[in-house]
Amino acid sequence: MNRRSILLITSLAGLGNAGLVGLINEAAEKAVLAEPVGTQLLLVYVTMLAFVLLSSRASLHEANRFVQSRLEATRRRIVSKIRRVDLRTLERLGHGDVFVTVSQETDHLSQTLPLLIGAAQNAFLLVFLLLYVATLSPISFLVVTVFLAGGLYLFWRRQSALTGSLADVHHREAEMLDSLSHFTLGFQEIRLNADKNDALQAHFADVTSRLRQVVVGLGDRWVSLLQFANAFIFLLIGVVVLVLPVFFQGYTDTIYKITAATVFALGPIAAITSVVRLIARAEAGLAHVYALERRLDAGLTPEPKGAARAPSRYRSFRTIEMRAVTFSYLDGQGSALFTSGPWDLSLKRGEILFLTGGNGSGKSTALKLLCGLYTPDGGEISCDGALVSAETRRDYREIFSSIFTDFHLFDRLYGLEHVTQREVERLIARMELDGKVRFEDGRFSTTNLSTGQRKRLAMIVALLEDREVYLFDEWAADQDAHFREVFYTELLPDLKARGKTVVAVTHDDRFWSCCDRRLELDLGRLSDVTGEA
Repeated sequence: MNRRSILLITSLAGLGNAGLVGLINEAAEKAVLAEPVGTQLLLVYVTMLAFVLLSSRASLHEANRFVQSRLEATRRRIVSKIRRVDLRTLERLGHGDVFVTVSQETDHLSQTLPLLIGAAQNAFLLVFLLLYVATLSPISFLVVTVFLAGGLYLFWRRQSALTGSLADVHHREAEMLDSLSHFTLGFQEIRLNADKNDALQAHFADVTSRLRQVVVGLGDRWVSLLQFANAFIFLLIGVVVLVLPVFFQGYTDTIYKITAATVFALGPIAAITSVVRLIARAEAGLAHVYALERRLDAGLTPEPKGAARAPSRYRSFRTIEMRAVTFSYLDGQGSALFTSGPWDLSLKRGEILFLTGGNGSGKSTALKLLCGLYTPDGGEISCDGALVSAETRRDYREIFSSIFTDFHLFDRLYGLEHVTQREVERLIARMELDGKVRFEDGRFSTTNLSTGQRKRLAMIVALLEDREVYLFDEWAADQDAHFREVFYTELLPDLKARGKTVVAVTHDDRFWSCCDRRLELDLGRLSDVTGEA
């Protein structure tokens, strides 16, 4: 069912409610005149009541289905953009903001938007009640409508002024989630350092205090707004019952009907004003969703349809060249915090290249530029003489497999559903993890291992991917002496023997002889130091 159909059913439900009010007034008039109500009026009332119940139920049911389908599409659309966005864009967004928007905001919309259909029914009921008043007394209709429109306008103006404050609540909540994550991600560190633990707790208390102040301040303003709404309702009753009879002749004949219609209108007015806060929250939530999508759109990269399913055009590459490549990390004002390059690199198929250098020299940045996760600010990357462009960068990335220092270990072999149990078990044994982890039902039995062992699991996944170029960022740093030697003297030579290219960031000078070339980075500049010791 589309939006027009839902709107039609909702309006019919409101019209039915107004019809019930008219029937009640008619029955009351007959009672005052001592006339029998009659079977016909009773049947009409029962029929109208059944119609109202069915149309209201259908309206809410279909609206809920429509809203949930749209929210599901929104979540999928956002995730689709996240998986296609440039890495730097995602890094600048921050995990807290993404999680709050995708989960909390969409969940709030999921709970709120169906309630707005009830408010829409009340809005239609209010309109039809005013039209009913118009049939009783045009002058009364004019006075009530002007008074009602003026009050709702003032209410809406004051409510709109509060909507901007909801954005501050969103940012404070994202800040709180970021701070909260330190307690779990850095649990070991804070348990070993009481000063750090106390300082983190103080910072979290400060963050939650600022959040509380913003929410309490917003709540106080909402209380004032609802008080205004309640006062306005009683003022409306006062105008109908006390003011109109004074100024208009003949009004007293229909006073009870108009009063009854006005009293029935109080429910819709109260329902509409009470849901206004939800409307404002929904508007703010939608604004955050759209803002997130705009920021993601700014970092989207071209993704040819179906390109990922076909073998990469670069799988048989011979050389990769980077010429005059530069890259800068920018602050919020667009000023460069750190610049890597310009530097040149020629990478040949089947070679082992080590990258060395001090902390912060740009080694990880170089790897991300090399594999296409970062887009160079200047210079170019070519493969076998063909320039890697925005249109071909996705295909280019398909020849790389990487294990970065901040790697994420999936418990399932996503994209590798074709591998056999026997092959995975063979690699588990090769990584000396048998007895610690099993491969069952397409997933590892556990990932709750030491960092070095988790890296070995990541190595298993990388080997199963069977890509052409392997990037290792300090992979051996968390291994024991035995497996560090296995890495340099067995795993890397095996990859080379299979025609694979390896680029490894390392500080293990004892094993520098295991590479074909060694390049050193210093403040973003490359220099070939092969053979130096």
